[in-house]
Amino acid sequence: MKVLCMYDMLYKNYKEQIEFSREYAGKFTDGTVVVEGYTDPDKEVDFIKNIYRLEKNGPDPEPVVPAYFDHKDAEVLAVSFSPVSGRMMDVFDNLRVIGISRTGTENVDIKEATERGILVVNAAGRNANAVSDYAIGLMLAESRNIARQHAVMKEGGLTAVYYNNAILPDLCGKTIGLFGFGYIGRLMAEKLSGFHVNLIAVDPFVSEEDMKKWNVKKVDLDMLCKESDFISIHARQTPDNFHIFDEAQFNMMKRTAYFINTARASMVNYDALVRALKERKIAGAATDVYPKMPLDADDPIRKLDNITLSAHLAGSTRDAVINSWKYVFQRTSNVIHDRSDFGVLNPEVLEMKIYKDWKNKVKDQIKMIE
Repeated sequence: MKVLCMYDMLYKNYKEQIEFSREYAGKFTDGTVVVEGYTDPDKEVDFIKNIYRLEKNGPDPEPVVPAYFDHKDAEVLAVSFSPVSGRMMDVFDNLRVIGISRTGTENVDIKEATERGILVVNAAGRNANAVSDYAIGLMLAESRNIARQHAVMKEGGLTAVYYNNAILPDLCGKTIGLFGFGYIGRLMAEKLSGFHVNLIAVDPFVSEEDMKKWNVKKVDLDMLCKESDFISIHARQTPDNFHIFDEAQFNMMKRTAYFINTARASMVNYDALVRALKERKIAGAATDVYPKMPLDADDPIRKLDNITLSAHLAGSTRDAVINSWKYVFQRTSNVIHDRSDFGVLNPEVLEMKIYKDWKNKVKDQIKMIE
């Protein structure tokens, strides 16, 4: 059995990506493991453009990845951002599993995979600690002017005068509103509890009783906007939450409120956010995601003095890189050995004859990963 791993790195730890993908693929099987690069790790701008193009358009418009033609006999394909459309799946002779070493699935056509009896597994939770840490860091950096102070001092200056001097907050006693209360939202609640804050959350898929277990009050979106001193987004991108934070929501927020986004840009009307910041409708914001990257030279958000900007880095830690590949192969192994189907995105494939026949054939070749 052949496993093809496609690493896609913007960051300079791409060599570790290769190392970890090969390591965990080797723990998964004694078969052939091939590691290929989808993008040039030194071309950061091209990589960022690829990400945003895939998130917007999906994999179908993309050209077939050349490595797919070179390894048509791969039965397991593990990718980060490499596109996998239906016609790309057809390049392979006997592809049975696609593993996505991220939580997002924009680069893989799951519907087409299901129609072909190809199981899709992702690495949900791989960077949950990284993202929740970073979101709290952005809360502090923006509200306490940490990044701005750093920039001033690097240029030889020294100032304690900032636009929000009169409203500088402690976190203690403030109300933190979480939009989304999945794994990352719960980690946020757990970590923020040490700051002695009040926690409220919006999530249609989590009950009031479940939230209470985390000392979180379930509210609707209007109440989240009106009551929160900080709002932090931790939801998945769906058609239902497109631009869910728009002009009306920013108008409801306190003038002393801070808005944090480490999730997806599509949930926020970018122009409305810029206006809210420019007109001081809210105190400030910090964002790791944008409708377009890199930012245009004349993007108005670059001129604001009440926002902290970050380039899609919230989930990028060494531990997250390790988990990315570990989770893909561990969860695939668990499914094949009937231990758990956690991480499977199209469970209907588990009952298909084409998948069952393949699983029975390769089961003895697949190792357990603890």
